Amino acid sequence: MWLLLLLCLCAGPAAGSPSTPLDGYFKEVWTTREGLPHNLVHDIVQTHDGYLWFATWEGVARYNGIEFRVFDQRDVPALRDSGVLALRLARDGGLLLGTASGGVVRYHAGHWSVWPGAEAMPRDQVIDLVEGHDGELWVGTHSSGVLRIDSNGVITPFSMEAGLPSRSVLKMLQGEDGTIWAATMGGLARYSGGRFIAQGAAQGLPPGQAFCVVSGPDGRVHVGMERGVWRQEGERFVPLALDMPPSNVTRLRVQADGTLWLGTITGLYRHRKGYGLERIGNADGLPNEQVSALWQDREDSLWVGTNGGLLRLRDAPFSTFGVRDGLPSAYVRSVLADAQGTLWIATSDGLGWLRDGRFGAADSRDGLPGDSLLSLARARDGGVWVGSYSHGVALWDGRVRRQLDSRSGLTGNQVRALLETADGTLWVGTSRGLNRVDVRGVRHYTVAQGLPSNFVIALHQDRHGVLWVGTSNGLARIEGEQVRAYPLREFDASNVFGLHETDDGTLWLATNQGLIRRRGEDMRLIGTAQELPVTKVFQVLEDGEAHFWLTSNRGMLRVARRELEAMADGRQAAMDVEWFDEGDGLASAQNNGNSGPAAWHTADGRLWFATAGGLAMTSPGRIHELTRKPPPVVIEEVRVDDRPVPLQTTLRLPPGTRKLELHFAGLSYQIPKKIRYRYRLDGFDPDWVERGSLRFAQFTNLAPGEYVFRVAAAHPNGGWSQEEARIALQVQPQLMQRRDFRLGLAALALLALYGLYRWRVHALQAAKRQLGAQVDERTRDLRVQAEAFERQAREDPLTGLMNRRAFDEALAREFASAVRDDTPLTLVLADLDHFKRINDGYSHIAGDAALRVAADTIRAHAGKRVPVARWGGEEFVLLFPGLAREDVLARCEQLRQAVAAIDTSGFAPGFSMSISMGVAERVGLTHHEKLINRADAMLYEAKRNGRNRICG
Repeated sequence: MWLLLLLCLCAGPAAGSPSTPLDGYFKEVWTTREGLPHNLVHDIVQTHDGYLWFATWEGVARYNGIEFRVFDQRDVPALRDSGVLALRLARDGGLLLGTASGGVVRYHAGHWSVWPGAEAMPRDQVIDLVEGHDGELWVGTHSSGVLRIDSNGVITPFSMEAGLPSRSVLKMLQGEDGTIWAATMGGLARYSGGRFIAQGAAQGLPPGQAFCVVSGPDGRVHVGMERGVWRQEGERFVPLALDMPPSNVTRLRVQADGTLWLGTITGLYRHRKGYGLERIGNADGLPNEQVSALWQDREDSLWVGTNGGLLRLRDAPFSTFGVRDGLPSAYVRSVLADAQGTLWIATSDGLGWLRDGRFGAADSRDGLPGDSLLSLARARDGGVWVGSYSHGVALWDGRVRRQLDSRSGLTGNQVRALLETADGTLWVGTSRGLNRVDVRGVRHYTVAQGLPSNFVIALHQDRHGVLWVGTSNGLARIEGEQVRAYPLREFDASNVFGLHETDDGTLWLATNQGLIRRRGEDMRLIGTAQELPVTKVFQVLEDGEAHFWLTSNRGMLRVARRELEAMADGRQAAMDVEWFDEGDGLASAQNNGNSGPAAWHTADGRLWFATAGGLAMTSPGRIHELTRKPPPVVIEEVRVDDRPVPLQTTLRLPPGTRKLELHFAGLSYQIPKKIRYRYRLDGFDPDWVERGSLRFAQFTNLAPGEYVFRVAAAHPNGGWSQEEARIALQVQPQLMQRRDFRLGLAALALLALYGLYRWRVHALQAAKRQLGAQVDERTRDLRVQAEAFERQAREDPLTGLMNRRAFDEALAREFASAVRDDTPLTLVLADLDHFKRINDGYSHIAGDAALRVAADTIRAHAGKRVPVARWGGEEFVLLFPGLAREDVLARCEQLRQAVAAIDTSGFAPGFSMSISMGVAERVGLTHHEKLINRADAMLYEAKRNGRNRICG
């Protein structure tokens, strides 16, 4: 039943949607291995800025989708204890924290403080907090009952003498009408008239502990008890349903449609009207069955805190189906839909199918020729052709109607490709040749008949009736009785894994060297050199939205068809590629190839993929739904000369600031690693700078003045967030850079000149000559000083290289010259590997020494005509005008070896220096800043591929 519901979704609903079965959500788990400070998560909230906060025994952890930042007693002296048990959103948008030693701390706008009056609280565990409508704070404790702290900091205790059923409070709530409720180990109580009133049998509640109390969407109070949930109906409480979990309901969330999320000591439950009770436990991915916290974020993911870690339930771009869903095996080799809408799945252990929302399966016990199946094809008269690994091919429609193998005349029994044409001819591609089966018998096509290889992988008949054959050694075309081979040696390609024909008759080849476009007799390769992020492509699929999906061993790639066309035509130097892997709901990113079809687009718009971890499914609409809203973005940290500084609306940078670093994050938790960023420093950057998924910006030697840093975020192929994060910057000038100082200096010089003039009038001629010499000397000194100022403005003070300002001018000049004269221009962006280890392991003095010796080495090996600059931090940039790409790469390799040979014993004994470089050519670019972006991307690729290398 749940599979049928899931398949009805074109776009994935939220985790709160009643359409998705509980065990159909994508599950992700975090423990101390992934950065949680402790595996017991007591409480969860999401603040207004988008951050998620998790309370643990070892501090509170703030999560941005990529990493946790932990705040404990060492970082926040206001905390009495690192054990944080309670989190609540404050009325002013801040965060309230309750600790295990009786502390209440407030976090607001980056500042921590003790709640006024909380210093006098008993050192008892704070279990829950409620900020009242009148500004008072209600504190539920482990053994001291309820404490009320008024706006003057005065504490009023409430215990059993004041009506509480127990001194041990488990949860608290302020209802929409302002009533304070307390769930205790002795039951539920409400505050009225200066005391608490127990709620028991007279109000319809059973005896026993009340574990939690929450307000539903309609304002009615819900109580989690030992054997279920009770809901307020007027002055009484009634059981919400009879089919409740058979254990204590310790945590509870109520949705607008009446769906209940129930945290218990025996797992997580969901109760829905008409569907009953569903459960997940350890066997289903829950880290621990004792649920301690529940929170539904703004993207409708459900976060579950347990005694053994954190779980998130969400709808991901992909769903994956396997043995648990009814497939004979999770290792899927081929997928195909027939004309009647049945989806057929060939696996390593039998044949599966999906019909009317339910999976079925068959294997050799049902008559199939072997269990290890490779390929599928539609049968003209109904059913499906099934190719096996070692038993030939069979026609299946619920039973075997026909079987062909080597005894029937086939060249081999390993069948990797199948195709039945409209006239009833069956083409069978095997590892030992191609077979044509028709009324005249079996005809063979092998190397002897002109095929480039006997190992046949893919078959396709185009709109003109021509048969195209993909083999392990290239492409073949069969038209009539003529066979023509296309070896593809010019692309270093051999395996043709898949063939796809577009509406204009263009044939696209998925090969072991990338994607090849064949239009007429012209063939063009789109591979890693054209920025395709994978080498092997198994299958090409169109999604009906002008995008291609490419399957690979490393996941699925989604690329706009127009961008692939532009890359193939040479009209574009880069393309946007959306990459999907395990983080997007895939059980395995390894797509299968070498037989097929390995992917299929069904009439309802869904896309199906054969993977090593199951049958994967998505749809474009589902992806759009998950990423339709741009993520909010925050500036997380500012570092000045490698030292963190407090975040402020306006940041004043001291005179002589050399390096400014800003770190930011987009607070979406759907696909956080794929969020794109762009930034702009008003007053410095002429336009937005797109950084891909990099989450920081760096500036060096900014001139004195006022700037505004702005950053925006976007999902892949989505729009940019309109609400930018921004911070104003004021770079203070050094004394010699101040305008008033310069004017004063000039006035003093004029005054001195006037005095010298008067003295000269009344002095002897000899004194006049001496005065003239002094004036000449003063003038020369001023000129030298002015030249020094000019050098300071254009030179990096540490290395003596050009600074970024000077290099930008040189780059703009050389770029314009190269465009005008149509000469080569190559930019190299270089970064010292693991440089942070020198600063951290030795000293910043050692780091400065390393930068100086590296700069000297780069300058010595770059050449006299090559502009060299320090780009920022440990990054350097070189510009090679008029030099061929091969010569540039040769010099880069010499430079890489020279850096590796640097003797570091004088400043960092035992450390081996290395350098990574990204190389970018001018070809195809219209602006010099695009050259920097391309080199930056190549440098990132060099870093990602292991450092100490050249990429480009």
